[in-house]
Amino acid sequence: MKTAAHLESVQEQVSGRFPTLTPVRPFRRSPSSQPTVVIKVGTSSLLRTEAGTLHLSQICTLCETVARLTRAGVRVVLVSSGAVGAGMFRMGLTEKPREVAKKQALAAVGQVHLMRYYEDIFNTIGIKCAQVLLTLENLSNRKQYVRARNTFNALFDMGVVPVVNENDCVAVEELRFGDNDTLSAQVAALCEAQWLFLLTDVDGLYTSNPNTDPGARRIEVVENINELDVDVGGAGSSVGTGGMVTKLTAARIACAAGCKTIVCLSSNLEKDVEACVLRGEPVGTAFLPAKIAAKGKKKWLLAVPIQGEIGVDRSGASAVLRGMPLLTSHVTRCEGSFRVQECVRIVNEDGQEIARGLCNYNSAVLEDTAKDYGLAAPMGSIMEDGWVDDEDGPPECMHANNICVTHVETLKKSFTFNDFLGAGYDSNESRGASPGPGTSPRQSHEDHEDNE
Repeated sequence: MKTAAHLESVQEQVSGRFPTLTPVRPFRRSPSSQPTVVIKVGTSSLLRTEAGTLHLSQICTLCETVARLTRAGVRVVLVSSGAVGAGMFRMGLTEKPREVAKKQALAAVGQVHLMRYYEDIFNTIGIKCAQVLLTLENLSNRKQYVRARNTFNALFDMGVVPVVNENDCVAVEELRFGDNDTLSAQVAALCEAQWLFLLTDVDGLYTSNPNTDPGARRIEVVENINELDVDVGGAGSSVGTGGMVTKLTAARIACAAGCKTIVCLSSNLEKDVEACVLRGEPVGTAFLPAKIAAKGKKKWLLAVPIQGEIGVDRSGASAVLRGMPLLTSHVTRCEGSFRVQECVRIVNEDGQEIARGLCNYNSAVLEDTAKDYGLAAPMGSIMEDGWVDDEDGPPECMHANNICVTHVETLKKSFTFNDFLGAGYDSNESRGASPGPGTSPRQSHEDHEDNE
């Protein structure tokens, strides 16, 4: 068989015993009762840097894990980095080039190389996969966001595993995810996932770098990202772009969308992912999801690029957290340059992000307003003057419908796969079930296009 022969030919690149690939038939269940898992694997986990090759045993283990979850009735999305790194190895390079065009060219070379192996391995174990390449521009555009969501749902309905990566060849610097941690969080929100696994080379989030600080402690559960007191400095690997800072950013986005985020060790993914999803066992560092997840348009705001930042006083922060509009009289400062209806970050008096939303004013007008902190918004203007066209000016800085709260009360209760199935689970039978209580389930397509 061509595929088997192809895999045998690369066994010499793999250290240890080559994984036994088990054919699997995807288990079908009604969409409303199927939990969704997003697994993000980084460049350092997919490549054998010292050998200059793909880490085939790790890729096989990853595919086998995806297959077992699929067989159990879980929808799985695989967010895979490694295109640029694979391209470097393919072209015999040891250092990542600085020129953007060369990095994009390497991504084009590496992506097809990487997908070739995913296709071969998934095909061997009876799983169909699809390549989905996205840019930040795709998800920040409302219509493209909805179409991307519909595409994922169609792939799920066909029993296909989406393999996602950023479309590096066309992405411009101003509209790039920058790392696949952020991309995976956006995809988790888009697909209404219940779990996001960020696989890395450490077994969780530590109070400081465990490689340099022997006193570093692993944090098992994070209820409030804003209250973390950790040192997460340092960049990603020589062939990757991520780091722990990007994982915190990703966790904030995913948790606001109601998705539990797990940072865990990639070399132990086979045990950790299944133990967490199917049996509810604690692994790595868990970031708890919002008790009330963002929906519809507010969830889409999590994918819109941040163009600036505004500070608000205590009363303004309280209003935003209670789902009320933000008045200009509560704005204390303004940073960055943004236009009307662009997305900005809202921070409280302690400098902590509490929300993000579409601003009715541009930055120039809001800066002038912030200088007169405590006064009402300027009145009587037109769009060209810097705010939404209205005879008397906008009634608020941000409308409540255009604000997505990211500093939220988290879900303290742990949940497992069985919560989506009622009493128990039998892989040989199809049981009607509804999502478990408090799990931020799929929203029964409540946020249709006409409702967003």
